[in-house]
Amino acid sequence: MERALVTLLGRVQPELVIASGDLTHRGRRAEHERAAGFLRSLELPVVAVPGNHDIPYTFPARFTRPWAEFERLWETTEPLYRSERLFVVGLNSVRPWRHQSGALRDEQLRRACDAMREAPDGALRVVAIHHHLLGAPWRSAKKPVAERNRVLATLVDGGAELILAGHIHQATVSER
Repeated sequence: MERALVTLLGRVQPELVIASGDLTHRGRRAEHERAAGFLRSLELPVVAVPGNHDIPYTFPARFTRPWAEFERLWETTEPLYRSERLFVVGLNSVRPWRHQSGALRDEQLRRACDAMREAPDGALRVVAIHHHLLGAPWRSAKKPVAERNRVLATLVDGGAELILAGHIHQATVSER
Protein backbone atom coordinates (compact mmCIF):
# COMPACT_ATOMS: atom_id res chain seq x y z
CA MET A 1 0.00 0.00 0.00
CA GLU A 2 2.80 2.43 0.86
CA ARG A 3 4.46 1.90 -2.52
CA ALA A 4 1.13 2.41 -4.32
CA LEU A 5 0.59 5.69 -2.48
CA VAL A 6 4.05 6.94 -3.43
CA THR A 7 3.32 6.06 -7.07
CA LEU A 8 -0.04 7.83 -6.96
CA LEU A 9 1.48 10.96 -5.40
CA GLY A 10 4.12 11.01 -8.14
CA ARG A 11 1.40 11.01 -10.78
CA VAL A 12 -0.98 13.48 -9.12
CA GLN A 13 1.67 15.80 -7.63
CA PRO A 14 -0.48 17.21 -4.81
CA GLU A 15 0.39 20.30 -2.84
CA LEU A 16 -0.41 18.67 0.48
CA VAL A 17 -1.16 15.35 2.19
CA ILE A 18 -4.02 15.26 4.68
CA ALA A 19 -3.95 12.40 7.19
CA SER A 20 -7.37 12.33 8.83
CA GLY A 21 -6.57 10.12 11.79
CA ASP A 22 -6.00 6.51 12.75
CA LEU A 23 -2.34 6.79 11.87
CA THR A 24 -1.73 4.08 14.48
CA HIS A 25 -3.61 1.07 15.80
CA ARG A 26 -3.13 1.41 19.56
CA GLY A 27 -1.50 4.83 19.95
CA ARG A 28 1.89 3.35 20.84
CA ARG A 29 5.10 5.32 20.44
CA ALA A 30 6.59 3.00 17.82
CA GLU A 31 3.39 3.13 15.77
CA HIS A 32 3.36 6.93 15.87
CA GLU A 33 7.02 7.07 14.85
CA ARG A 34 6.50 4.70 11.92
CA ALA A 35 3.47 6.66 10.66
CA ALA A 36 5.22 10.03 11.00
CA GLY A 37 8.34 8.65 9.33
CA PHE A 38 6.34 7.39 6.37
CA LEU A 39 4.29 10.58 5.96
CA ARG A 40 7.39 12.75 6.17
CA SER A 41 9.18 10.53 3.64
CA LEU A 42 6.63 11.68 1.06
CA GLU A 43 8.42 15.07 1.09
CA LEU A 44 5.17 17.04 1.03
CA PRO A 45 3.55 19.22 3.68
CA VAL A 46 1.31 17.10 5.93
CA VAL A 47 -1.79 18.10 7.87
CA ALA A 48 -2.38 15.35 10.42
CA VAL A 49 -5.28 15.14 12.86
CA PRO A 50 -5.66 12.37 15.42
CA GLY A 51 -8.11 9.51 15.17
CA ASN A 52 -9.62 7.41 17.93
CA HIS A 53 -6.85 4.81 17.43
CA ASP A 54 -4.11 7.42 17.92
CA ILE A 55 -4.60 7.76 21.68
CA PRO A 56 -3.38 5.24 24.27
CA TYR A 57 -5.63 2.32 25.08
CA THR A 58 -4.16 1.95 28.56
CA PHE A 59 -5.29 3.58 31.77
CA PRO A 60 -4.44 6.19 32.99
CA ALA A 61 -2.60 7.55 29.91
CA ARG A 62 -5.78 7.46 27.81
CA PHE A 63 -7.31 10.09 30.09
CA THR A 64 -4.29 11.93 31.51
CA ARG A 65 -2.04 12.26 28.43
CA PRO A 66 -4.09 11.22 25.39
CA TRP A 67 -2.28 13.48 22.90
CA ALA A 68 1.30 13.18 24.20
CA GLU A 69 2.66 10.94 21.44
CA PHE A 70 0.70 12.64 18.66
CA GLU A 71 1.81 16.12 19.71
CA ARG A 72 5.39 14.98 20.23
CA LEU A 73 5.60 14.27 16.50
CA TRP A 74 3.05 16.70 15.01
CA GLU A 75 3.15 19.56 17.59
CA THR A 76 -0.62 20.08 17.57
CA THR A 77 -3.86 18.15 17.18
CA GLU A 78 -5.40 21.07 15.28
CA PRO A 79 -3.03 22.12 12.48
CA LEU A 80 -3.52 24.88 9.95
CA TYR A 81 -2.17 24.95 6.41
CA ARG A 82 -2.19 28.07 4.21
CA SER A 83 -1.27 28.69 0.63
CA GLU A 84 -2.72 30.78 -2.17
CA ARG A 85 -4.70 27.75 -3.40
CA LEU A 86 -5.51 25.83 -0.21
CA PHE A 87 -6.58 26.71 3.30
CA VAL A 88 -6.90 23.69 5.58
CA VAL A 89 -8.10 23.71 9.17
CA GLY A 90 -7.57 20.52 11.15
CA LEU A 91 -9.93 19.81 14.05
CA ASN A 92 -9.55 17.17 16.75
CA SER A 93 -12.86 15.31 17.04
CA VAL A 94 -11.50 12.53 19.28
CA ARG A 95 -12.75 12.27 22.87
CA PRO A 96 -10.90 9.77 25.08
CA TRP A 97 -14.09 8.73 26.87
CA ARG A 98 -16.01 8.10 23.61
CA HIS A 99 -14.02 5.53 21.69
CA GLN A 100 -16.15 5.46 18.55
CA SER A 101 -18.16 8.68 18.48
CA GLY A 102 -16.33 11.97 18.41
CA ALA A 103 -17.39 15.53 19.07
CA LEU A 104 -16.39 19.10 18.34
CA ARG A 105 -16.78 21.80 20.96
CA ASP A 106 -18.32 25.17 20.14
CA GLU A 107 -14.93 26.83 20.73
CA GLN A 108 -13.29 24.57 18.14
CA LEU A 109 -15.96 25.40 15.58
CA ARG A 110 -15.65 29.12 16.35
CA ARG A 111 -11.85 29.00 15.89
CA ALA A 112 -12.22 27.12 12.60
CA CYS A 113 -14.76 29.61 11.25
CA ASP A 114 -12.61 32.56 12.35
CA ALA A 115 -9.59 31.01 10.64
CA MET A 116 -11.48 30.39 7.39
CA ARG A 117 -12.37 34.09 7.21
CA GLU A 118 -8.61 34.73 6.95
CA ALA A 119 -8.18 32.45 3.91
CA PRO A 120 -6.84 34.07 0.75
CA ASP A 121 -9.46 34.90 -1.89
CA GLY A 122 -9.88 31.95 -4.21
CA ALA A 123 -8.29 29.41 -1.86
CA LEU A 124 -10.24 26.19 -1.35
CA ARG A 125 -11.36 26.12 2.31
CA VAL A 126 -11.03 22.61 3.73
CA VAL A 127 -11.76 21.20 7.18
CA ALA A 128 -10.07 17.93 8.15
CA ILE A 129 -11.52 15.93 11.05
CA HIS A 130 -11.46 12.27 11.98
CA HIS A 131 -15.09 11.46 12.72
CA HIS A 132 -17.34 11.60 9.69
CA LEU A 133 -20.43 13.73 9.34
CA LEU A 134 -22.19 11.32 7.02
CA GLY A 135 -21.76 7.56 7.00
CA ALA A 136 -21.36 5.49 3.89
CA PRO A 137 -24.62 3.54 3.45
CA TRP A 138 -22.79 0.21 3.64
CA ARG A 139 -20.89 1.21 6.79
CA SER A 140 -23.51 2.93 8.91
CA ALA A 141 -22.58 1.20 12.20
CA LYS A 142 -19.66 3.58 12.82
CA LYS A 143 -20.90 6.58 14.72
CA PRO A 144 -20.49 10.05 13.17
CA VAL A 145 -19.44 13.15 15.05
CA ALA A 146 -21.96 14.18 17.72
CA GLU A 147 -24.54 16.76 16.63
CA ARG A 148 -23.40 16.34 13.05
CA ASN A 149 -26.12 18.51 11.52
CA ARG A 150 -25.20 21.46 13.73
CA VAL A 151 -21.48 20.88 13.15
CA LEU A 152 -21.95 20.69 9.39
CA ALA A 153 -24.13 23.81 9.27
CA THR A 154 -21.65 25.76 11.39
CA LEU A 155 -18.67 24.78 9.27
CA VAL A 156 -20.44 25.44 5.96
CA ASP A 157 -21.79 28.77 7.20
CA GLY A 158 -18.25 29.57 8.35
CA GLY A 159 -16.85 29.06 4.86
CA ALA A 160 -15.91 25.37 4.60
CA GLU A 161 -16.14 24.16 1.01
CA LEU A 162 -14.84 20.64 1.61
CA ILE A 163 -14.87 18.53 4.77
CA LEU A 164 -12.65 15.46 4.94
CA ALA A 165 -12.93 12.69 7.52
CA GLY A 166 -11.30 9.32 8.00
CA HIS A 167 -13.19 7.36 10.66
CA ILE A 168 -15.01 4.94 8.36
CA HIS A 169 -11.84 4.09 6.39
CA GLN A 170 -13.84 4.08 3.15
CA ALA A 171 -14.68 6.71 0.58
CA THR A 172 -18.06 8.38 0.40
CA VAL A 173 -19.06 11.70 -1.09
CA SER A 174 -22.03 13.84 -0.19
CA GLU A 175 -23.15 17.27 -1.21
CA ARG A 176 -25.06 19.71 0.97
